[in-house]
Amino acid sequence: MTATIPFSARWTRLATGIATAAAVVLGAAAETTPATAAPRATTASLSAVSATYTPAQAKAKLRAAGITWRSSKNCEDKNRNGCTSFQGIRRTTVDGVISLRRASRCPIVVTGAAEIPPHKTTGTFTHGKGYKVDIALNPCVNRHIPRHARKIGSATWAAGSVEYLRESNHWDIKYKGSGSGSATPATRAWPVLRSGARGHAVTTAQQLLRIGADGRYGPATVRAVKTFQREHRLTADGVLGAATWQRLAPTLRSGARGNAVKALQTQLRRNGARIAADGAYGTATAAAVRAFQRGRQLTADGVTGPATWQRLLTAR
Repeated sequence: MTATIPFSARWTRLATGIATAAAVVLGAAAETTPATAAPRATTASLSAVSATYTPAQAKAKLRAAGITWRSSKNCEDKNRNGCTSFQGIRRTTVDGVISLRRASRCPIVVTGAAEIPPHKTTGTFTHGKGYKVDIALNPCVNRHIPRHARKIGSATWAAGSVEYLRESNHWDIKYKGSGSGSATPATRAWPVLRSGARGHAVTTAQQLLRIGADGRYGPATVRAVKTFQREHRLTADGVLGAATWQRLAPTLRSGARGNAVKALQTQLRRNGARIAADGAYGTATAAAVRAFQRGRQLTADGVTGPATWQRLLTAR
């Protein structure tokens, strides 16, 4: 007669097998869960593995994005000063650096990653815990970061949950996003446009209003804004502020067509997207929106809502 294995023992063995298989698939070194370990401990181990890349995975991802790295002593020891180590680097940190590379189109050289010395070791968001990287200064990056983040200190900028500190010979970048890779977008005010204004935001407003788009906020634009405001029961002062923008800039997604889509495509092209401004929200436009969103720490869903419009209109 075959002996019956108690359910608790079968569950423990199954959980152990799952944890071991996951570690192999992810390419991460994981300790074998003892046969007596509780299922709760196994779940925690899986979460820890999924939050980080192995050094090989991190380097492969960076290399594929055209990002290089170096160390002053040409080493990768996490505990040795002068090394650049990717041991324990968080996925959101690596993915964040890649997003910066794609959004800026700047050369990126990582000079510090998850090594401990000589970095600060106290606190949650440290190099040693995989939340930070250092990248070398260069004119392209030095222009891009201040233009696309808000200044919060004498040499510090922030965009969503990412903080950029400019030091003497590198940028120290802290990625505080959750393990899922999400990040809260930085709050941006809608541009306020009035008679005499010029620029790309004026052009977008004119396209949305379906009038001649010359980028100049003249009498015809003032009249069109006033008409739109009256139709939507807004104060008809001819000034294009937050309340008017929120009515004027619609939420757009795949399948949409018309002047609003053309206005969106024009803004995306201004930010480097290689797409046609044909007024059709197809796969190329959706992909361009997602790329822009990733570069600005927005939810990369390919849908153009208020947050994406704000970032497009305020990007320099």
